[in-house]
Amino acid sequence: MNADRRARFPYLVVAMPSPGFEPRVLELSDGTKVHVRPIVPEDEPLLIDAVAAMSERSVYFRFFSPLKRLPDALAHRLAVVDYNDRFALVATTHKSSERIVGVARYDRVVGTDVAETAVAVVDEFQRRGLGSALLTILGKVARDHGIKTFTLIVLPENQQMLGLLRKMGWIHYAKLTGGVYEISFDLPESA
Repeated sequence: MNADRRARFPYLVVAMPSPGFEPRVLELSDGTKVHVRPIVPEDEPLLIDAVAAMSERSVYFRFFSPLKRLPDALAHRLAVVDYNDRFALVATTHKSSERIVGVARYDRVVGTDVAETAVAVVDEFQRRGLGSALLTILGKVARDHGIKTFTLIVLPENQQMLGLLRKMGWIHYAKLTGGVYEISFDLPESA
């Protein structure tokens, strides 16, 4: 890691494989700035804190379960990725200490160019453009890694996520099955 990058992103001093994504600062619609970078295994406790900061409704929409606390084993699984077939981006703030405020991830279906995706944003950062920005950035990373289609499952009551996907023009297929929407969309060439 070069000195300039180390100075701008000191939390990335941890040795990690080159994930094909350069950390950046993103300005949200209200002017708030967040750092966007690949997840690292050391983010496990920050993921637990991020889920704890989410409303019960947001946790339920993301995990389809009313989790009181993100289990350690799940935090580990979410934080440890291979930066190719499993990739995740985190958006962080650094007021007094680093805090995760948004996550976007994909997991490739083995042997295909399709990946399941998920996005979660801490409630106080919702409706500022963070979810769509993370999904757009993740789409570009996925395309660079040979993924052409994202799939996801969304609860019908999660109108915010359904609206986000409609606004982005990315819903190409949606089917209501077993009380959830199964959605898939091809990633734009320019993603």
